[in-house]
Amino acid sequence: MKTRIITGFCMGLVGIPLLIFAPVEVFIGLSVLLSLVGAYEIIHMFEVKNEARFSFLGKVCIFTLTAYENLTIALSFYFHKKDADFPMASILAISLFVMMLVIGLLIIFDKSIDSNNGSKLLLVANYVGIGFAAVPVLMLYGRGVLVYIIVVAAFTDMFAYFFGVALGTKFIKKRPAPVISPKKSFEGCIAGTIFGTVFGSLVFIFYNELFADGGTLFVKVCKIDSKALEITLIIILTLFVSFIGQVGDLVASKFKRDNGIKDYGKIFPGHGGVMDRFDSSLFISIFLVIIFIFLGVILPL
Repeated sequence: MKTRIITGFCMGLVGIPLLIFAPVEVFIGLSVLLSLVGAYEIIHMFEVKNEARFSFLGKVCIFTLTAYENLTIALSFYFHKKDADFPMASILAISLFVMMLVIGLLIIFDKSIDSNNGSKLLLVANYVGIGFAAVPVLMLYGRGVLVYIIVVAAFTDMFAYFFGVALGTKFIKKRPAPVISPKKSFEGCIAGTIFGTVFGSLVFIFYNELFADGGTLFVKVCKIDSKALEITLIIILTLFVSFIGQVGDLVASKFKRDNGIKDYGKIFPGHGGVMDRFDSSLFISIFLVIIFIFLGVILPL
């Protein structure tokens, strides 16, 4: 626990100034780097089980495609913000299609990539690549969105742990995922969702009031005329974000348990690897990109 606290403190010392002062290009580069490390961690996880291994070429392809996907998605949004007529949806669809086509050709012509390796290649490229690509994309809506994600994920995890330890299965005897995560309880999940929603909603509502030009974080996403409707949407959105973050955490736990490992890596002492630290944030980031695009279409600025 001591190591975990010290590492968390150090991450905060580095991460907070980075979040406040670093330009979006730094986040694009950082997201590419983290995606490469995350891709390596998942490859290593599969290798630990001594099943079908990726060839060196397969690894290089995963890294290249993951970095490519990060850059194309982020840049498509970047240019869209500069020019309202730029076909963002089209370039996004094309970049994803090209990535899938390249992977498909590798599966067909590279003899070292069988059906098992091919499925793992698709998993890493989409799960890790799209997840980390969503981070610089969300920055284009304002740095407050990343603060929002951190707050929701952190408070959900924190209160789920505290209430899970304090209450266990006192009220609901069954556990949500006893095989994947035997210590998780419904009491903890519910408490985490409630507190994550409360604190996350407050950040969403007041971040721009305190640090920017006023209005909620929707100010760069869409236009909502009714304040009551806006706050209602924020609370509902944050409720889903908290829930989806817990789903992401359980998915990562499922992969680890099935492959006989405790942590994806050791890059963050006490916290594990990149995928241990960002498992819930990846799911949340992808979800928010989809929701923000949808709201921007139905409620344009």
